[in-house]
Amino acid sequence: MRGDSRYLAVRAIRLRTAAADANDASMPLDRRSLLIALAAALAAPASARQALESLVDPDQPGSVLGAGLIVRDATGVKITEEALGQGVYRGRFRPFTVDTPVRVASISKMIATAGLMRLVEDGGLSLDDDVSDLLGFRLRHPLFPDAAITARRLASHTAGLRNGDTFPVPLGRRLEEALVPDGALAAGGSWWSPVDQPPGWFVYADANVAVLAQVMERAAGERFDRLMRRLLFEPLGLDVGYNWSGVSQAKRDRASACCRLVEGVWTAEVDGEVAGAPAVWINPDPDQPGIMADDYRSGENGFAFSPQGGLRASVSDLDRLGMMFSRGQGPLSVESVARMSEPVWSFDPSAPNGDTDRGLITRYGLHAQAAGGGVSDAFFGPGSDDWRGHFGEAYGLVSGLFWNQRDGRQVAWIINGTPEEAAMTRLPDLAITPWEARLLQRVPRRD
Repeated sequence: MRGDSRYLAVRAIRLRTAAADANDASMPLDRRSLLIALAAALAAPASARQALESLVDPDQPGSVLGAGLIVRDATGVKITEEALGQGVYRGRFRPFTVDTPVRVASISKMIATAGLMRLVEDGGLSLDDDVSDLLGFRLRHPLFPDAAITARRLASHTAGLRNGDTFPVPLGRRLEEALVPDGALAAGGSWWSPVDQPPGWFVYADANVAVLAQVMERAAGERFDRLMRRLLFEPLGLDVGYNWSGVSQAKRDRASACCRLVEGVWTAEVDGEVAGAPAVWINPDPDQPGIMADDYRSGENGFAFSPQGGLRASVSDLDRLGMMFSRGQGPLSVESVARMSEPVWSFDPSAPNGDTDRGLITRYGLHAQAAGGGVSDAFFGPGSDDWRGHFGEAYGLVSGLFWNQRDGRQVAWIINGTPEEAAMTRLPDLAITPWEARLLQRVPRRD
């Protein structure tokens, strides 16, 4: 659940690791040995550099390719800024740094919703109006046609949407084709929840933010990628963008692919090679060869620029975005941050009302997770219930951006090059991966 669904078509680039070349007996990784090894590492305190060294050490079971971490204390001062390991680009290794841009996965949803809130601030959108008024078609759950779907429902994953069998809607097709009952991409209603999961039931699905992106385009009369650049990235002075849109050539030249270790071989799963500026990556319709980003008609398909996971940014960029949430240093008002942070949905164990993804999410706002609602999501120890943010996981990369709404502490991380088994390696009592648990030890705990 925590990451966006896999769909990017890329050419795999295979790179043998030193461990594989030496026939390292620890590869391929099994889940039990990884958990034992990292549980032992977690038992001992370590500096940030030591923590990263333990993650990227190829002699250790479950080592990753590269990782970066930035932590700020309650005064906003950086107390940790470290990156180690390797990135991969065009089939070659290069150092992974806090300035290495990658596809950051589902953190993209939270940033997209920050853009949505800017439009709300400007009076162009309401969180509680029927989005059908802007979408260009009537959006209703086929089994619950009387329930209006609002931006609040979409941003909190409680509208009843799912990632259907024809996910994602490619460039050249309209979102409407998937979401109306007789649409050419409706796939037998697979884009909608079953009758026993009515609106208000929480299930994380990428489709929600695609609808929101289309709403934003039609409200502003501007393409989503360019709108985000105008509303957020340019005011923050950030050289970032969705699907590389607006990102400079100099930044693209520092890119790393998202990789997995597959049978002892590093495999680039996305961004093994990046087109030169100003090209924008798209998910084309195979029936329409040659279609380009500039062929897109704004307001027709919210999936076009991958709001669900396609933001390209570095650890440093995530840290700067974090300052907007934690300290009000940016174009988004503190009131809007508070509205995003307030849980819209909370898990009720006595009468289940959603899917927590094995305890990872027990409270959720407007594309902002509220940690600490249970035991398994107390990622920050005592006082975890004050933390807000979002995880990402896709294509072998795990990432996170969280801030403490009470005192302003914040943390941003990217870990690239996890094994195929990553989704099954969460800690038994804490619903995050062992790699992330290791890094989050560096966040100062509340006294």
